[in-house]
Amino acid sequence: MKRLINLFVDICLLRAGPQDLPVASFLVTLTLVLNLMTGTVVIVGHFSSVVPAVLAQLLDLLLLAFLVRLGLQYQRRSARFTQAISALFGCGVLINLVAMPLQLMIGQDPRVSPMGGLGVLLYVVLVIWGMVVIAHILRHTFQIRFGNAMLLSIGYFMLINWLVELIFPRSS
Repeated sequence: MKRLINLFVDICLLRAGPQDLPVASFLVTLTLVLNLMTGTVVIVGHFSSVVPAVLAQLLDLLLLAFLVRLGLQYQRRSARFTQAISALFGCGVLINLVAMPLQLMIGQDPRVSPMGGLGVLLYVVLVIWGMVVIAHILRHTFQIRFGNAMLLSIGYFMLINWLVELIFPRSS
């Protein structure tokens, strides 16, 4: 298990790729469940209750899996799906775990303390780094240039945020 965690850390640090992970459906299931749990904790503050947060996180994960599957089928490289989605979900877990203490730093109103402002800055850096990690995984998965993979990553980020806001509007 330690070796697997180190592999996910290496992928997040751009030192390994999804092809370095084992091809295991159990790993997809494990990373999906862990990402669903950690991602829900990260976003629950944006919603009125846990249910829409779980549903929004589930939408994110299922849409990501669907689009990766579709892209790989288009390229006739479906065999890469298990490793790619395990990498995306597993790295997402690590990023979510880093986001949790940052959210505590930010608190309800980041203007109240200097730590809140620093927390916001670090959170923005983490979001950008998350998109870089996704681009890194997509670059290896689809064998495309990093710039193109980054455009896909940013596009997906914008798409999922728009869909979540459309389907789960925030209550004022």
